Amino acid sequence: MTTSLISRLRNCFRCGSDFSSREGRLCPECQISTTQRKRPLNPKLTFREQQVVELVSQAKLNKEIAYELHLSEGTVKEYLNRIFRKLGKTNRTEVALWALKNQMEQSTEELSQAVG
Repeated sequence: MTTSLISRLRNCFRCGSDFSSREGRLCPECQISTTQRKRPLNPKLTFREQQVVELVSQAKLNKEIAYELHLSEGTVKEYLNRIFRKLGKTNRTEVALWALKNQMEQSTEELSQAVG
């Protein structure tokens, strides 16, 4: 019985969310074309995605990111595409600006907590 339940639960190839279906590798939300999607996918980045974003914000090339994280360049490209989808961004510059903005917001929050 548990194997039949496990086989029905799937992990979405794009966003990582769990869904139950016998067909396809994408959840129903990800099956909607990107032009119809109003909001980004799950904006929570994994640890590795955060590492890639940090290196992109340092203006590193895919080759440099791959070398530093011990990945192939193809894997870095896959991470970048996933990051673009999750954050609703279309290029590296937007991701770098997002990272710098979030880093600044975090610093401000930590400072206000220390003072307050």
